[in-house]
Amino acid sequence: MAKPHPLQAAADVAQTREDTAVKALADSQQRLVDQQNRLQMLVMFRGEYAVQFQQESGGGISARRFQDYAAFLNSLDQGIAQSQQQLESLQLELQRRQQTWVQTHAKTKGLEEVIDRDQKTLLRREDQREQRDNDERNLRNPGSRQRSAGGESD
Repeated sequence: MAKPHPLQAAADVAQTREDTAVKALADSQQRLVDQQNRLQMLVMFRGEYAVQFQQESGGGISARRFQDYAAFLNSLDQGIAQSQQQLESLQLELQRRQQTWVQTHAKTKGLEEVIDRDQKTLLRREDQREQRDNDERNLRNPGSRQRSAGGESD
C-alpha cells in the first residue's frame, strides 16, 4: 500500500471545510428563497386587502371600520418592511457564504493539485528508474533479449 502524501491530512481537512461551506451556502440559498416567497405573499396579501378596502370604502364605511382597515394595512406595511430587511440581511449572508465557499474550494483544489503533481512526479521517477534498471539489465545480459526476441524462430 502506498504511503499517504504528507499533505493528505490537510487536504482532507480542507475538503471537510469545503463540504461544510457548501452546506451552509445551500442553507442560505434556501432561506433566501423562503424569505422571498414570504415577502411576495405579504405584498400580494396587502394588495388584495387594499383593493378590498377601496371597494368597501367606496360605498361608505363606519369610522371604526376605516380605522381597522388603516391599522391592518399599517401592520402589513410594517411586516413588509421587516421582511425586506430580513431579505437584505439574508442576501448579505449568502454573499459571505459564497465567498467562504470560494475560498475553501480554492484551498482544497490547491492542495489536491499539489498532491496530484507530486504523485505524477513520483510515478515519472519510478518509471524512469524502472527503465534505467531494464536498460542496465539488458546491457549486462544482451543475449537474454535476443533469445526472447528470436526464440520462436528456432
